[in-house]
Amino acid sequence: MTATISDSSKYAESLRTNLIADLFDGEEVDFDEDKHQQGYNIDDIIGSTTELQDVEADLDAFAEHEFLRGILERGQVVKEYARDIDDKLRQAEMESIQEYISESDNMVALHDQIKNCDGILGSMEQLLGKFQSDLGRVSEEIRQLQVQAQTMGTKLKSRRGTERKMGAFVQNMTVSERMVTQILEAEVGDDYLEYLSELDKKLKFVNGDEVAKASQSRKDLEPALEKLRIKAVTKVRDFLLQKVYLLKRPKTNLQIIQQSSLLKYKYFIQFLRSHAPDLFIEIRNEYMAVMSRILSSHFRTYLSGLEKMQTAIALQCDVLGVSDQGASSGVSGVSVLTGLFHKSAVSRHTTEHVFELGDRVAILEGMEDKAAVIPHMAEAEGSKLTYEVIFRNVHKLLVDTANSEYLFCTDFFEDEGVFRELFTPIINVVESDLATALQDNWDMVSILLMIRINHAQRKLLGGRRVPCLDDYLDRVQLLLWPRFKVLFDQQLASVRSGTERTLFQDSSSVHFVTKRYAALASSLLLLMTEYDSEESGLFKAQTFYDMMDRLWAAIFDLLLRMSNLFRDKISGIIFLTVNYAHIVSTYKSADAGLLYGSKASSNAAAAAATAAASSGAPSGAAGTSDGSATAAGIGRTGAAAIKDCDDQLQTCTGLYVEDQLSRHFPILVDYVKKAEQQQKRLAIPEGQAVPNFAPAQASPILRDFAVRWKDAIEEMNREVAKHFANTPCGRDVLQASMTSLLKYYTRLLELLKRQGPDGQALVRDAINIPSIMYEIKRITKS
Repeated sequence: MTATISDSSKYAESLRTNLIADLFDGEEVDFDEDKHQQGYNIDDIIGSTTELQDVEADLDAFAEHEFLRGILERGQVVKEYARDIDDKLRQAEMESIQEYISESDNMVALHDQIKNCDGILGSMEQLLGKFQSDLGRVSEEIRQLQVQAQTMGTKLKSRRGTERKMGAFVQNMTVSERMVTQILEAEVGDDYLEYLSELDKKLKFVNGDEVAKASQSRKDLEPALEKLRIKAVTKVRDFLLQKVYLLKRPKTNLQIIQQSSLLKYKYFIQFLRSHAPDLFIEIRNEYMAVMSRILSSHFRTYLSGLEKMQTAIALQCDVLGVSDQGASSGVSGVSVLTGLFHKSAVSRHTTEHVFELGDRVAILEGMEDKAAVIPHMAEAEGSKLTYEVIFRNVHKLLVDTANSEYLFCTDFFEDEGVFRELFTPIINVVESDLATALQDNWDMVSILLMIRINHAQRKLLGGRRVPCLDDYLDRVQLLLWPRFKVLFDQQLASVRSGTERTLFQDSSSVHFVTKRYAALASSLLLLMTEYDSEESGLFKAQTFYDMMDRLWAAIFDLLLRMSNLFRDKISGIIFLTVNYAHIVSTYKSADAGLLYGSKASSNAAAAAATAAASSGAPSGAAGTSDGSATAAGIGRTGAAAIKDCDDQLQTCTGLYVEDQLSRHFPILVDYVKKAEQQQKRLAIPEGQAVPNFAPAQASPILRDFAVRWKDAIEEMNREVAKHFANTPCGRDVLQASMTSLLKYYTRLLELLKRQGPDGQALVRDAINIPSIMYEIKRITKS
């Protein structure tokens, strides 16, 4: 139904549109009644039969349309209804025409206004066209102006560049009257630098610029510049020579002259280098000659002043294996070394203090900050200087002087060769004096201290990045290290095989060779603690420690050979025990820093050792930042030496204790040893008696022990006191003896306990261990 209504609406709308179109196209449907009455056919009015059939078909199709059905229901004829519609259309048309006619004046006015607007717009179009044409001409003129401006800018830039070049050329090719007057007449000084700099620029321009070389003006200017150059270099030469000669004045501070009178005028020497090389070489050579003579003289005087106060700690005769009776026996005291020394040794009493480091280690502290000794002040104070002190002070002065002179020469002359040529005579003075002094130096500690000082100075210059003395310090190393090896070989030869009978004293006290060795070895290990590695920078440290092992082996062999010279074996054991104990004690004291003469150093070393021990660090691990041996101990190698010597000490102590117990408790010791072997060999189970070592055999031993143990302990105490009198190891030996006795007695009781009720009964009746311990404490305390 809805579709039908929609189709009807479309059809009616189509009809209405067609009618209106026909009306406005002038093809009006003529419904003139007169013509109708005159007999026009309906086909003439509404079309052909086919068209009528189409209309009928449409009417049939839209028969159900509500609009058509409404017309039919009202009884209206479609034709009449169409005529009504046509009338309404005509009426609407007439109304429209009338409305149009009524508005015709307004339309005319509107038409006139539109014409006026068209005229105005036309004139505006003409004006805009003219304006556009004018703008085109202006744009073209602007483009032309831009091109002209660019051309003018390029020309201006070129002219300015030409002007600058011409200006610079003219300026460099002319000499002002003021400049000529100042160079010829002015005194050389700070203001003279300005005129000299200007002359330098002109000379370099005339001789270096290609255009200037080819210009005609050079021929006119060159003679004048040459005269000014000759005058300037002459005045500068005289000025610099006067400054150099200031260095010759007595008591002159050379560094002040260098900084204030020479380095201030560094440009003068540069001017001479560029424009008068021969005069530059003259000034250079004169400076080197003056400074070489002055510094060489200063160092000779300084060395002479220090050597007046020189004292020797060790002499040629001070070796480990020389007799300690040299003071009374004269040269014969060193007869065992005949052929070893090249000249007669001076008779003197050699003690271990000759080999001790003591406060001498303080020389390694403050290597950079501590000033060199002033000879006349030290002499006034009555000071006595060992050679390592002289070495340190001379090289401290040498390093500081070389450092200052090297920096000045490289800055002022800009040539390292000046320093090398200048300083060679000074180095020769110091090096020749050192080579001579080393031939008379028999002190190994002194030599090793100098090796350490030399290494410290190399590090100091390396830290400053001033490699001015590297070659010299290498040569010093090559002087010191071979001398150290010569002295070491001398010490080693003094304790060679065959010297034991000459050195033997038939006394079980600490031998003088042992004291000397302990002092020397501790000193050397203290100084080498920092270099406890394969490569130390001084020399291969392993070489040093191999040498120390050889020396220890020689001393060990010597002590062993001397122990065999005693009348009885126990005396030899006591001798070895006492001597090993002294070496161990000396090593440990050195490792703890207790061998220094300076109380402050001792406290610092002891504190460092305590800190290292509390932190679990190995012995000798603590050290100071400046590399001194004050708190470094004797290092890992020293610790190994302590252990090796301590093992020998324990072995000897054990031999002495076994001998003592075998003499005082022979039955007890023999029973325990054999019973334990028998029980182990037969694998006797617990609770059964050991054959031949049953409780019955042990009973007499316990009764004998109960009767005489107190007297035996007293006797053992007296023996230890007699054998180890005035030695620190006596108490340790006594403690080892008593401990060993308690162990044997305890082992006896344990053997009896494992042999059943009979053995346990004997143990209950035996002397208890606390009673023995109490008596031992009482005796040892007394």
